[in-house]
Amino acid sequence: MEKLKQLLDLIDLDNLLKIFDIQISIAVLIFFILFRGVFSKILIKIYYIFTKDKKNPKESSMYKPLNVFFVLLGIFCAMNILLVNKKILIYLNLIFRIIIFYFITRAICTQVTEDSYWYKKFFKKSDNKAVDRFICKIIRAFFWFIFVIIVLRQKEMGFNFNSLGGLAAGLGIGSAALALAAQDLVKGLLSGLAILSDKPFVIGDWIEVGDFKGTVVDITFRSTRIKPVNNTVVTIPNSTITSSYVINWNRLNSRRFETVLNISLETPSEKIRKIVKQIRLVLENNPDVIPGTVYVGLDEISACSSDIKIFLYVKEADYIKYLKVKEDILCSILFLVEKENIDLAYPTQTLYVKEKGETVE
Repeated sequence: MEKLKQLLDLIDLDNLLKIFDIQISIAVLIFFILFRGVFSKILIKIYYIFTKDKKNPKESSMYKPLNVFFVLLGIFCAMNILLVNKKILIYLNLIFRIIIFYFITRAICTQVTEDSYWYKKFFKKSDNKAVDRFICKIIRAFFWFIFVIIVLRQKEMGFNFNSLGGLAAGLGIGSAALALAAQDLVKGLLSGLAILSDKPFVIGDWIEVGDFKGTVVDITFRSTRIKPVNNTVVTIPNSTITSSYVINWNRLNSRRFETVLNISLETPSEKIRKIVKQIRLVLENNPDVIPGTVYVGLDEISACSSDIKIFLYVKEADYIKYLKVKEDILCSILFLVEKENIDLAYPTQTLYVKEKGETVE
């Protein structure tokens, strides 16, 4: 017995317990790292029971955040096993609670989209995608605001909500300055609401605002982004759009085509009459031209040409398709001109050279 007591005295039980705690904490951490994917899939499949989604859990927007969460959970559990200092444990618990609130808020916000199950269930989907995006952004902002309030209300943060009344009263001193500083922001937000309610354009429309032309790619609270033909992105403040004219080329039912055919002055009048009739006949029989809108006629005789004016309306309102129709019309006109051997006029200038001693009347 004496020998056993001496042996136990030689063994440091505290060190053994510490080593044992370290081993357990490492094992817990490894367990969560190895099985984080399994836990994530289980939670997502439970979520799919409500949304009736059948896609692979790995394709879900929540899969990667959940993996990170379970790794952090393993670190938290391991730290709780190792640490004995109560103060450190208090702040560790606070950090972990904030992490939990963050991941819950993020998971909710990832599901707040215009095509999500919950949005379709609680909100009537609008024909305007910009309105749906606007509502989703407001909902996501609301959830993040709730997250901030929850974090601030943790007792370890030391934030006294009872003093908010005095704080609000103190802020009243600078309310005028704050209003002046925020007037541009408020103006932009109101302009954005006006655009979304009036719907002068939607995403995908080809519009013209001042000196800018392009396809609308996004409408936000404060600005609208358009993509011109040079493939850049132009951001225009909504307040600028509402205070200037906007031409929405996608709202056209038809497009006007107009050109002038300059014929050489040497062309006989009979040939001019003939070519006018032929052009009119070809255009009236073109399936892309709106019937009854074709005008072809000798409009003016200038100093260097006889000008035949041609204008009409085509059925294609889409700009790219309109360009193709325009090309076909111009090619058909050129074909008739070449067929009749008619020379087109070009700007000319006659130079008279006066010789020495010669008088010009």
